[in-house]
Amino acid sequence: MSAQDHSLNAQDPAAPVFLPDAFLGRKGLVRNMLWRLKRGESLSLCGGPKLGKTSLLLHLAWHLHHDSSSSRSSGPVGEYFDLAVEAECTRLMSRPPTADAIVLLDNCDSLVDGRFLSFSDIKTSSGGAIVFAGARTWKEFAECGGVAQTVKPIPLAVFLEKEARQIFCQSLSREQQACALTYGGTHPFLLKILQSEFLCRTTDCQPEHIAQTVKTSLGGFFQRCVDQLRDSMEHQVLRYLIDIGKPVNPKDVAQAVGLSNIKPIANTLCYLGLISRWIRDEEATLSANSRLFNEWYVETMAS
Repeated sequence: MSAQDHSLNAQDPAAPVFLPDAFLGRKGLVRNMLWRLKRGESLSLCGGPKLGKTSLLLHLAWHLHHDSSSSRSSGPVGEYFDLAVEAECTRLMSRPPTADAIVLLDNCDSLVDGRFLSFSDIKTSSGGAIVFAGARTWKEFAECGGVAQTVKPIPLAVFLEKEARQIFCQSLSREQQACALTYGGTHPFLLKILQSEFLCRTTDCQPEHIAQTVKTSLGGFFQRCVDQLRDSMEHQVLRYLIDIGKPVNPKDVAQAVGLSNIKPIANTLCYLGLISRWIRDEEATLSANSRLFNEWYVETMAS
């Protein structure tokens, strides 16, 4: 499946997007990844469910295709493959070697369990650069020596607030935008879902009421996020941040949960999209800023 096979579906906020007028946020990350890929560096992209891995890969493929076909420059092309689809795996293995092609591999967690392909089937010693993208299973495989040390890890996170605001269309009122940020935090998927619902409903519906009705439809997504957690301490840190309800210095979080070093757990919760990490007033802070997820988590974990 190539980037060209994915059309922008404005009616489906869950669909991946990649065209420049649709792919919003992460501009700095895109520039950095393109620069590294064109230098021949391979990358390992990791992130939680619906954090934008597929959209990012397709956006990179679009850029590489656009750059290679431009009269002003020539460079490597990008080829996208979804490794969760058997036909895509077959297509990957049957493709002729292309020295200057950059291969963009999505859902690399399936390489670890060997569902259709194993990592050993992927040729990494020759040809162009590769981007591996996956969630926690893939990330831990890569960190434990599954890939060469030269493959640079690229963890995703939720948007910065200025990136989050780029998602909002002009027809969204200030009240609706504020409600989306309160209930969705800066998670790109939640913001797109909320915006879609606000625009579909009648104007006499209160945004807060709409947001609460949305929560009931997101249980499956939230459960997928929680299923990525591995141990009780990760739950404990997450619950502490939810309960305190405001940005907190990581040192204070560590002290509250009885840890000497919160960084590994904070890193995990950040790349899964469950918390944000920002600098506020020159101080590092951690925050669980999605009210929709937080309420669902407290309700579900208590039942």
